[in-house]
Amino acid sequence: MEGHIINSDMYESLINVGYFEAPHGRTVTPHRIPLGSEYIEILTGGKIFFEANGQDNVYGKGAVFWHLSKEMTIHRTPPDDPYRCLVLAFKVKLRNRVLPRVTKWHDEQSAVDFSQEAQRCFHDNSYDRDVLGKYLYNRVFWEAYCYTRRKDTPDYPLPVKRAMAIIDELPAGEFPVSYLAQRAGVSEPYLFALFKKYLYISPHQYILNRRLQKAKTMLAGSEQSIKEIAFECGFFNLECFYRAFKKNCGFTPADYRRRHSPYALQ
Repeated sequence: MEGHIINSDMYESLINVGYFEAPHGRTVTPHRIPLGSEYIEILTGGKIFFEANGQDNVYGKGAVFWHLSKEMTIHRTPPDDPYRCLVLAFKVKLRNRVLPRVTKWHDEQSAVDFSQEAQRCFHDNSYDRDVLGKYLYNRVFWEAYCYTRRKDTPDYPLPVKRAMAIIDELPAGEFPVSYLAQRAGVSEPYLFALFKKYLYISPHQYILNRRLQKAKTMLAGSEQSIKEIAFECGFFNLECFYRAFKKNCGFTPADYRRRHSPYALQ
Protein backbone atom coordinates (compact mmCIF):
# COMPACT_ATOMS: atom_id res chain seq x y z
CA MET A 1 0.00 0.00 0.00
CA GLU A 2 2.79 2.43 0.85
CA GLY A 3 3.90 2.63 -2.79
CA HIS A 4 0.44 3.91 -3.76
CA ILE A 5 -0.74 5.79 -0.73
CA ILE A 6 1.74 8.63 -1.09
CA ASN A 7 0.39 9.40 -4.58
CA SER A 8 -2.58 11.75 -4.10
CA ASP A 9 -2.74 13.14 -7.64
CA MET A 10 -6.21 11.62 -8.22
CA TYR A 11 -7.73 14.91 -6.96
CA GLU A 12 -9.27 17.11 -9.68
CA SER A 13 -11.50 19.71 -8.04
CA LEU A 14 -13.52 20.58 -4.96
CA ILE A 15 -17.28 20.15 -5.34
CA ASN A 16 -18.66 21.04 -1.93
CA VAL A 17 -17.96 21.40 1.78
CA GLY A 18 -20.95 20.63 3.98
CA TYR A 19 -21.81 19.83 7.57
CA PHE A 20 -24.42 17.29 8.62
CA GLU A 21 -26.07 16.66 11.98
CA ALA A 22 -28.09 13.45 12.20
CA PRO A 23 -31.51 14.04 13.81
CA HIS A 24 -32.34 12.50 17.18
CA GLY A 25 -34.53 9.40 17.00
CA ARG A 26 -34.87 9.41 13.21
CA THR A 27 -33.46 7.21 10.47
CA VAL A 28 -30.76 8.75 8.28
CA THR A 29 -31.03 8.12 4.53
CA PRO A 30 -27.64 7.20 2.98
CA HIS A 31 -26.48 8.76 -0.27
CA ARG A 32 -24.83 6.96 -3.17
CA ILE A 33 -21.61 8.61 -4.37
CA PRO A 34 -21.89 9.87 -7.97
CA LEU A 35 -19.57 8.55 -10.65
CA GLY A 36 -16.23 10.36 -10.76
CA SER A 37 -16.62 11.68 -7.22
CA GLU A 38 -15.15 10.96 -3.83
CA TYR A 39 -16.81 11.92 -0.56
CA ILE A 40 -14.93 12.16 2.73
CA GLU A 41 -16.90 12.25 5.98
CA ILE A 42 -15.11 13.30 9.18
CA LEU A 43 -16.94 12.66 12.44
CA THR A 44 -16.93 15.65 14.80
CA GLY A 45 -19.27 14.14 17.37
CA GLY A 46 -21.70 11.34 18.16
CA LYS A 47 -21.38 7.71 17.12
CA ILE A 48 -21.73 5.74 13.90
CA PHE A 49 -22.04 2.03 13.12
CA PHE A 50 -20.04 1.06 10.05
CA GLU A 51 -18.82 -2.20 8.54
CA ALA A 52 -15.11 -2.27 7.64
CA ASN A 53 -13.07 -5.34 6.70
CA GLY A 54 -16.10 -7.55 7.23
CA GLN A 55 -16.65 -6.39 10.80
CA ASP A 56 -19.25 -4.03 12.21
CA ASN A 57 -17.63 -1.38 14.43
CA VAL A 58 -18.64 1.68 16.41
CA TYR A 59 -16.78 4.88 15.51
CA GLY A 60 -16.66 8.24 17.24
CA LYS A 61 -15.14 11.69 16.90
CA GLY A 62 -12.09 11.80 14.62
CA ALA A 63 -13.06 8.85 12.43
CA VAL A 64 -12.70 9.53 8.69
CA PHE A 65 -14.75 7.65 6.08
CA TRP A 66 -13.61 7.50 2.44
CA HIS A 67 -16.33 6.84 -0.14
CA LEU A 68 -15.68 6.19 -3.83
CA SER A 69 -18.16 6.19 -6.72
CA LYS A 70 -21.30 4.07 -6.12
CA GLU A 71 -20.52 3.52 -2.43
CA MET A 72 -22.92 4.66 0.31
CA THR A 73 -22.36 7.35 2.91
CA ILE A 74 -22.53 6.65 6.65
CA HIS A 75 -26.01 6.57 8.16
CA ARG A 76 -26.41 4.00 10.97
CA THR A 77 -26.31 5.91 14.23
CA PRO A 78 -27.61 5.30 17.77
CA PRO A 79 -30.78 7.35 18.42
CA ASP A 80 -29.45 8.69 21.71
CA ASP A 81 -26.08 9.83 20.31
CA PRO A 82 -26.52 10.77 16.63
CA TYR A 83 -23.42 11.67 14.68
CA ARG A 84 -22.23 15.00 13.30
CA CYS A 85 -19.77 15.17 10.44
CA LEU A 86 -17.98 17.33 7.95
CA VAL A 87 -18.69 16.25 4.37
CA LEU A 88 -16.07 16.98 1.70
CA ALA A 89 -17.03 16.26 -1.90
CA PHE A 90 -14.38 16.11 -4.62
CA LYS A 91 -14.26 15.38 -8.30
CA VAL A 92 -11.54 12.77 -8.78
CA LYS A 93 -10.01 10.60 -11.45
CA LEU A 94 -11.49 7.12 -11.61
CA ARG A 95 -9.34 4.85 -9.48
CA ASN A 96 -9.22 1.82 -7.26
CA ARG A 97 -9.09 2.24 -3.50
CA VAL A 98 -5.61 3.07 -2.20
CA LEU A 99 -6.66 4.12 1.30
CA PRO A 100 -8.48 2.12 3.97
CA ARG A 101 -12.23 2.71 3.98
CA VAL A 102 -11.93 4.14 7.50
CA THR A 103 -8.99 6.09 8.93
CA LYS A 104 -8.51 8.08 12.10
CA TRP A 105 -7.44 11.69 12.70
CA HIS A 106 -4.41 11.92 14.99
CA ASP A 107 -6.26 14.08 17.51
CA GLU A 108 -10.02 14.45 17.98
CA GLN A 109 -9.97 18.18 18.71
CA SER A 110 -7.75 18.76 15.69
CA ALA A 111 -10.38 17.06 13.52
CA VAL A 112 -13.04 19.40 14.89
CA ASP A 113 -10.82 22.44 14.32
CA PHE A 114 -10.15 21.32 10.74
CA SER A 115 -13.89 20.93 10.15
CA GLN A 116 -14.58 24.46 11.32
CA GLU A 117 -11.72 25.83 9.23
CA ALA A 118 -12.93 24.01 6.11
CA GLN A 119 -16.46 25.40 6.46
CA ARG A 120 -15.29 28.93 7.18
CA CYS A 121 -12.91 29.05 4.21
CA PHE A 122 -15.37 27.42 1.79
CA HIS A 123 -18.02 30.04 2.50
CA ASP A 124 -15.55 32.92 2.25
CA ASN A 125 -15.41 33.96 -1.40
CA SER A 126 -12.03 35.61 -0.93
CA TYR A 127 -10.37 32.16 -0.92
CA ASP A 128 -9.36 30.63 -4.24
CA ARG A 129 -11.55 27.53 -4.57
CA ASP A 130 -8.96 25.44 -6.39
CA VAL A 131 -6.22 26.21 -3.86
CA LEU A 132 -8.61 25.49 -0.99
CA GLY A 133 -9.66 22.18 -2.53
CA LYS A 134 -6.10 21.00 -2.92
CA TYR A 135 -5.31 21.99 0.66
CA LEU A 136 -8.36 20.22 2.11
CA TYR A 137 -7.85 17.03 0.11
CA ASN A 138 -4.15 16.76 0.80
CA ARG A 139 -4.52 17.60 4.49
CA VAL A 140 -7.01 14.77 4.98
CA PHE A 141 -4.90 12.50 2.80
CA TRP A 142 -1.86 13.26 4.99
CA GLU A 143 -3.82 12.40 8.13
CA ALA A 144 -4.83 9.09 6.53
CA TYR A 145 -1.24 8.35 5.54
CA CYS A 146 -0.05 8.99 9.09
CA TYR A 147 -2.83 6.76 10.37
CA THR A 148 -1.66 3.85 8.22
CA ARG A 149 1.86 4.30 9.57
CA ARG A 150 0.63 4.30 13.15
CA LYS A 151 -1.59 1.31 12.48
CA ASP A 152 1.28 -0.69 10.97
CA THR A 153 3.55 -0.05 13.97
CA PRO A 154 4.02 -3.32 15.86
CA ASP A 155 2.85 -3.54 19.44
CA TYR A 156 6.23 -4.11 21.08
CA PRO A 157 6.61 -5.85 24.44
CA LEU A 158 6.75 -3.51 27.44
CA PRO A 159 10.54 -3.93 28.08
CA VAL A 160 11.25 -2.90 24.47
CA LYS A 161 8.93 0.11 24.75
CA ARG A 162 10.62 1.22 27.96
CA ALA A 163 14.11 0.93 26.48
CA MET A 164 13.06 2.74 23.29
CA ALA A 165 11.47 5.55 25.29
CA ILE A 166 14.67 6.11 27.26
CA ILE A 167 16.78 6.21 24.10
CA ASP A 168 14.32 8.37 22.13
CA GLU A 169 14.09 10.94 24.93
CA LEU A 170 17.84 11.59 24.87
CA PRO A 171 19.48 9.73 21.97
CA ALA A 172 22.93 11.20 22.66
CA GLY A 173 22.97 9.90 26.23
CA GLU A 174 25.21 7.17 27.53
CA PHE A 175 23.10 4.04 27.65
CA PRO A 176 24.94 0.81 28.42
CA VAL A 177 22.68 -2.09 27.57
CA SER A 178 22.94 -3.21 31.18
CA TYR A 179 21.39 0.11 32.26
CA LEU A 180 18.59 -0.16 29.67
CA ALA A 181 17.87 -3.72 30.75
CA GLN A 182 17.71 -2.69 34.40
CA ARG A 183 15.30 0.16 33.61
CA ALA A 184 13.24 -2.18 31.43
CA GLY A 185 13.06 -4.79 34.18
CA VAL A 186 14.72 -7.65 32.28
CA SER A 187 18.16 -9.19 31.94
CA GLU A 188 20.67 -7.83 29.45
CA PRO A 189 20.66 -10.99 27.24
CA TYR A 190 16.86 -11.04 27.23
CA LEU A 191 16.62 -7.36 26.19
CA PHE A 192 19.10 -8.03 23.40
CA ALA A 193 17.00 -11.00 22.25
CA LEU A 194 13.81 -8.90 22.31
CA PHE A 195 15.38 -6.14 20.19
CA LYS A 196 16.60 -8.67 17.66
CA LYS A 197 13.19 -10.35 17.51
CA TYR A 198 11.01 -7.25 17.22
CA LEU A 199 13.29 -4.57 15.76
CA TYR A 200 15.71 -6.87 13.89
CA ILE A 201 18.65 -4.93 15.30
CA SER A 202 20.61 -4.85 18.55
CA PRO A 203 20.10 -2.17 21.23
CA HIS A 204 23.50 -0.76 20.22
CA GLN A 205 22.36 -0.36 16.61
CA TYR A 206 19.08 1.25 17.68
CA ILE A 207 20.99 3.81 19.75
CA LEU A 208 23.32 4.48 16.81
CA ASN A 209 20.39 4.93 14.40
CA ARG A 210 18.70 7.44 16.70
CA ARG A 211 21.93 9.41 17.09
CA LEU A 212 22.46 9.52 13.34
CA GLN A 213 18.87 10.62 12.80
CA LYS A 214 19.42 13.53 15.18
CA ALA A 215 22.68 14.35 13.41
CA LYS A 216 20.94 14.48 10.02
CA THR A 217 18.36 16.94 11.34
CA MET A 218 21.05 19.15 12.87
CA LEU A 219 23.25 19.07 9.76
CA ALA A 220 20.35 20.18 7.58
CA GLY A 221 18.93 22.76 9.95
CA SER A 222 21.70 24.37 11.95
CA GLU A 223 24.97 26.21 11.43
CA GLN A 224 26.85 24.33 14.11
CA SER A 225 30.13 22.82 13.08
CA ILE A 226 30.21 19.14 12.21
CA LYS A 227 32.43 18.55 15.23
CA GLU A 228 29.88 20.22 17.53
CA ILE A 229 27.05 18.21 16.01
CA ALA A 230 28.98 14.98 16.39
CA PHE A 231 29.58 15.73 20.07
CA GLU A 232 25.94 16.67 20.74
CA CYS A 233 24.82 13.44 19.11
CA GLY A 234 27.01 11.28 21.33
CA PHE A 235 30.04 10.84 19.08
CA PHE A 236 33.18 11.88 20.94
CA ASN A 237 35.48 10.84 18.12
CA LEU A 238 35.02 12.75 14.87
CA GLU A 239 36.50 9.97 12.76
CA CYS A 240 34.03 7.46 14.22
CA PHE A 241 31.18 9.87 13.46
CA TYR A 242 32.24 10.25 9.82
CA ARG A 243 32.62 6.52 9.39
CA ALA A 244 29.25 5.68 10.95
CA PHE A 245 27.47 8.47 9.07
CA LYS A 246 28.89 7.48 5.68
CA LYS A 247 28.01 3.83 6.26
CA ASN A 248 24.46 4.72 7.26
CA CYS A 249 23.43 7.11 4.47
CA GLY A 250 26.13 6.90 1.82
CA PHE A 251 27.30 10.51 2.22
CA THR A 252 29.79 12.24 4.46
CA PRO A 253 28.27 14.69 6.96
CA ALA A 254 29.56 17.59 4.87
CA ASP A 255 27.97 16.19 1.68
CA TYR A 256 24.71 15.60 3.51
CA ARG A 257 24.68 19.19 4.75
CA ARG A 258 25.32 20.54 1.24
CA ARG A 259 22.49 18.45 -0.19
CA HIS A 260 19.89 19.20 2.47
CA SER A 261 20.54 22.70 3.74
CA PRO A 262 17.49 24.98 3.26
CA TYR A 263 18.84 26.68 0.15
CA ALA A 264 20.77 23.83 -1.39
CA LEU A 265 20.75 23.78 -5.18
CA GLN A 266 19.33 20.44 -6.28
